[in-house]
Amino acid sequence: MTCPVCGTVAVPGARFCHNCGSALPAAATLPATERRVVTVLFGDLSEFTAWAEDVDPERVGAVTDRVLAALAGAVKTFGGHVDKLTGDGIMAVFGAPVAHEDDAERAIRAALSMQRAVRRVLDDERGGGAPTGLRLGLNTGMVVSGNVGSERRLEYTAIGDTTNTASRLQGMTKGQSHLLFFADTTRERLQKDVDDIVFIDEFEVRGRSQPVKIWSIADASDALFEERKAKEKEVQGAGAR
Repeated sequence: MTCPVCGTVAVPGARFCHNCGSALPAAATLPATERRVVTVLFGDLSEFTAWAEDVDPERVGAVTDRVLAALAGAVKTFGGHVDKLTGDGIMAVFGAPVAHEDDAERAIRAALSMQRAVRRVLDDERGGGAPTGLRLGLNTGMVVSGNVGSERRLEYTAIGDTTNTASRLQGMTKGQSHLLFFADTTRERLQKDVDDIVFIDEFEVRGRSQPVKIWSIADASDALFEERKAKEKEVQGAGAR
């Protein structure tokens, strides 16, 4: 079912279009929740927002809106669904409510597009040479997706271990040179080779009984982070002599 006003594919079980807010035909209802295999993406902008400490609040708001719009636009371009947008983060789902055979690849390409968008904004604001500012975690697996909440406030979302693990992978990128982590379950779902995939390591992930193999993309590495680490090693080496 699609919205009769804007043509957006309707969220299963929804009474109103999540894009334009128009009422949907009551006769064409679908199950409120269903089990689906999806790729969940979490992005964190905390490093991006750190630049705002000494910036005029109105300017911060304008730039943040610009960044969040770019992130949401990347999700839409690659056929995903923006689940949540917060002041310093995003959650997106690829595979629900609309599924594609290549949702895992779409999620990775959207993640790389997001990082480029944030880098462009930061370069505009700081004259270049800024860190990327966006750290991402992706995971693929079974979720329960659909409308969750009360009758007064329903939200379309995806819940389950897959979602929790994606969030934790995003958190694990802190202190790492690669700003994008995705699990082996996502790599296995790729329909074709994605350029420059790199194996990071096996990590213990909270809530998982077995270690998780984690991968990234070479292009998702922060060159400035590598430079800072190299300088730190030089200083430590000089101090030891």
